[in-house]
Amino acid sequence: MHTRTPHLMNCLIGIGTLSACVLISSSVPAIGADSRESWRDETFGCSNATLRGNYGFTITGIRPAARGLPQVALVGTALTTFHGDGTFEQFDNLNVNSPEVAYQPDRPGTGTYSLNADCSGTMFLTASGVTLQLSIVVVDHGHEVRTAVVTPEVIVTSDGRKI
Repeated sequence: MHTRTPHLMNCLIGIGTLSACVLISSSVPAIGADSRESWRDETFGCSNATLRGNYGFTITGIRPAARGLPQVALVGTALTTFHGDGTFEQFDNLNVNSPEVAYQPDRPGTGTYSLNADCSGTMFLTASGVTLQLSIVVVDHGHEVRTAVVTPEVIVTSDGRKI
């Protein structure tokens, strides 16, 4: 047997294996954003009952330090309990980058939310005498919530994950 024959055989086996993998993978449909979305649209819809239980949120953005003052950075966390009936309560911890605003630990809040079948919705949160309107989107079959404050005019977003 020639000394190059084992090397040639290994190359041929490798090429055959690669060809088989390409053939198999080309017959399996790719799972991309479009196929996930069409699957989700056909099999999953949201309602207020989608949000039930405790969710941990991170909060980031900018807002005025106080009425008439410049915008300052804001970070925080919240523990929100959704009741599955369009109501919730939460405690948040906000840290604002301004000497005019003290750290606000365990600030209680309550509110309501309404979800559409496409998992978008609206939420109203009242805390410290201020009511915020938020645009919300529920993702990952109710395991995550994304929010953006739409009124008053601030730039604050949050991402929540079911605990």
